[in-house]
Amino acid sequence: MPSLMFVLYVACAVCKAHIAHLEFTPPGAHPVSMPRWDAMGRAAYAASRNHSLWWFAVQSDAYTNGAGENVLADDAERYRRAFRYPRTFARIHTAGLKGDAGFCAGCDVPYCARHWRRQETVAGESTTLCPLGHQR
Repeated sequence: MPSLMFVLYVACAVCKAHIAHLEFTPPGAHPVSMPRWDAMGRAAYAASRNHSLWWFAVQSDAYTNGAGENVLADDAERYRRAFRYPRTFARIHTAGLKGDAGFCAGCDVPYCARHWRRQETVAGESTTLCPLGHQR
């Protein structure tokens, strides 16, 4: 696995709003976002960082892991493969992230929380639909 840092921003296909930020930091390095963290985030990082492992931080509309977490090189490579171009729902889904970084299975593009809309079903439950009506 390459030891290069990997930073990814995902934007809504409709309005280009920022949906997700994923950051993969190789062993021995510090995240590029670290200077923007508050004291609690830096303390959480210092307390849990294992510099022999990759560091993975994700913030999205559906999921966040705070300052991040240690991951094995195999996991970092799985995420890297999942987010390579061309990005599709099927590929992104292999990462196993809650919310699939906003990607729609029918459209193969991501949408922000504003463009995913909740709709009540006949049974009184709710479902979430993309702008083209695909169910999440």
